[in-house]
Amino acid sequence: MDVRSYNQHAWDRQVEQGNRWTVPVSPAVIAAARTGEWQIVLTPTRPVPRDWFPALAGLDVLCLASGGGQQAPILAAAGANVTVLDNSPRQLGQDRLPGGPIRSGLSSVRELLRAGRAAGLAGGVPRAAPRWRPAGRLL
Repeated sequence: MDVRSYNQHAWDRQVEQGNRWTVPVSPAVIAAARTGEWQIVLTPTRPVPRDWFPALAGLDVLCLASGGGQQAPILAAAGANVTVLDNSPRQLGQDRLPGGPIRSGLSSVRELLRAGRAAGLAGGVPRAAPRWRPAGRLL
């Protein structure tokens, strides 16, 4: 079985079915993020604490497997330079709906690792930082 293809088609179907993790944020959420009022939700019940994020204005941010029109558009509206990488073309398409300057690419983590690159969110975790430095090449 080709796992990448299976996952790609599975997430494309989730977009078609309106899974909550594939529905873009509203224009009101984007407008609020532009004024500094934002939150990122990665679990069904709690937003990520704001103090886990550095200042976003002008920050290069790589959102890995984060298509769907939720995290990347909020971060872009808050002032970050966002690149989103996802395995699902339909999930990437959802990031274009809310608007905002977002660069995107269709790929998988496995492909990055095979190419000698790695990516991830390692903010505030010094021991993890050396593992993720190659992500800078993508930005």
